[in-house]
Amino acid sequence: MSNKLNRRKFISRSAATTGVLAAGMCAARTVKAATGDWADLTGRFTYNGTPPERKKLKVDKDIECCGKFDIRDESLMVAEDGGLGNVYVYVRTRNVEVCPDLEAAVKERVMLDNRDCIFIPHCMKIWYTKQEYYIVNSDPVAQNVAYSPLGDVPANIVIPVGGEATWKFNRKQNVPVPVKCNYHPWESAYVLPRDNPYVAITGTDGTFTISKLPAGELEFQVWHERAGYLETPSWTRGRFTMTLEPGENDLGTIEIAPAWLTS
Repeated sequence: MSNKLNRRKFISRSAATTGVLAAGMCAARTVKAATGDWADLTGRFTYNGTPPERKKLKVDKDIECCGKFDIRDESLMVAEDGGLGNVYVYVRTRNVEVCPDLEAAVKERVMLDNRDCIFIPHCMKIWYTKQEYYIVNSDPVAQNVAYSPLGDVPANIVIPVGGEATWKFNRKQNVPVPVKCNYHPWESAYVLPRDNPYVAITGTDGTFTISKLPAGELEFQVWHERAGYLETPSWTRGRFTMTLEPGENDLGTIEIAPAWLTS
């Protein structure tokens, strides 16, 4: 295990441990299993505090359709038990080996839906060398999808009622790309194109899993839309290094202070 992880000074709890680890103790653990040279990394992010009420967004376009929905800010999604959703965790190490099982099972498309006058899902990932971005419009009004990946071709796509479009990204991105709708300014989403499948986005309960990683030392990046690189007292620019053993590896529960989610 990396010394960087050992020096973590913020509170972290193992997902299998009920007690709180003291500052400076090892917050990540590895469990060896006879599964070859591939490793899984799991963990959970929680919000350490009372989250603010999600702001109701101003809906002033296509009101006959969009005005009937309770559309609220999705930039900070916290479950009742504190689980922090939409945290990106992804491998930063270059030229990482990819498990053949993942290549064999990869889906051709990643879908973004315009539904109920929002983008669904709010946060996405795409293995851009293997997958295409598939955009559909499930609403009874025209929609627009626009984004400008760094160093890549910008998109400004009109999706008519019942319409669809596909898009291919041409290069990986180091941070998620904002997705906007020029017709409906409140709509927002993020997509992260990478050249490997090793990206996870925490669910509504704050948990994540990255499967079939190559065992050994890897550097990871952590990102959240409220903060950008999710820095903590132990993670500079949201990065940590961990040595993965074959089988299951648990990062533990990472408690995120509200101040760390201020961009």
